[in-house]
Amino acid sequence: MRSKYRMGWLFVCFDLPVIDKEELRQANAFRKALLKMGYFMLQNSIYVRSCVTYDKTEQFIRNVKLIAPTTGSVNVFYLTDRQWSLSVCIEKTNYNKSKYKTKIGENAPKQMTFW
Repeated sequence: MRSKYRMGWLFVCFDLPVIDKEELRQANAFRKALLKMGYFMLQNSIYVRSCVTYDKTEQFIRNVKLIAPTTGSVNVFYLTDRQWSLSVCIEKTNYNKSKYKTKIGENAPKQMTFW
């Protein structure tokens, strides 16, 4: 049986149309709302937040549904801390000079120590 107390990460990935001004406004409002809810931008359309227990995911998913724009596609998935630790990040030459590099983790929560 899996423990319901597994530390993990909730990913929100989205593809939102921004053809007209209203769609652009909704997409920007969605991004800002995710940041206010404690997510940080991993990539332009991928936001992540820590999830202390798996049980918390239902609450976070409900909150994402409430703020999701009326158009486009939004996907939410959960990775355990162990699964994410096995991921690989490949950065190419000059990525550190990218305007996006400064945004990644800018609003990331500080690591908490419980013990």
